[in-house]
Amino acid sequence: MKIIVDLCNQHFGSLEELKRMSLNAFLSGADAVKIQLLDSEKLLGAKDKKYRDICFQDAYELAKYCDNLGIEFMASVFDEERFEWLDDLGVRTHKIASRTSKHDRELSDLILSDNKPTIISTGMHNFAEFPYGTDDNIDYLFCVSKYPTYVDDKDLAKMPNFKKPGYSGYSDHTIGIGAAIRAYTRGATILEKHFSNNIEAQTKLEGGHLGSFDQNSLRNFVNITKQLEIMEKHSEF
Repeated sequence: MKIIVDLCNQHFGSLEELKRMSLNAFLSGADAVKIQLLDSEKLLGAKDKKYRDICFQDAYELAKYCDNLGIEFMASVFDEERFEWLDDLGVRTHKIASRTSKHDRELSDLILSDNKPTIISTGMHNFAEFPYGTDDNIDYLFCVSKYPTYVDDKDLAKMPNFKKPGYSGYSDHTIGIGAAIRAYTRGATILEKHFSNNIEAQTKLEGGHLGSFDQNSLRNFVNITKQLEIMEKHSEF
């Protein structure tokens, strides 16, 4: 399973916090770290979230930091200007957010035209709706776009069997690691989940912390899935 941790929007507008999260995620077993590149005022119509915005220079410095660590750097972009940054940032795998896949067909098509492996979240689409068809370069993630998502949520109950055609993986916003483990046991090959150095930093402006991995829960998840993999390899049935 490829584990991608989303560092936004848990970074408080600090490059140093982004680096600390990247390091902690790497040490805990993540395969990739991802940021979100956007103009929050233009996209969300809100000036109170401008601290989320990451300039090119900070993104470049973080990308180089991740490269030195040995962890893949990824980015979701929300406009064409920031899409043009991605080659210079060394991005090898694209990620299209649920908002973009649903509401910005032009940008989504532009990203897909780059012909790199592309992961698409589907939290704003109907269940089993794959809006850009099937392609060897596309992996769709089952997603419930609620921050946080509770484990008894009726939409989460639709989690598919990932061993069947359709979804490749799961974008998780739940509290804890139970849903992520369930996705693993159902055959998910990709897991995306937010990451925070302090999950208790939840506020009205930032609803992602409670549904995030922290260093301990990510390490626990990695250890549990490794044990399950070992048991599966040695199973007699």
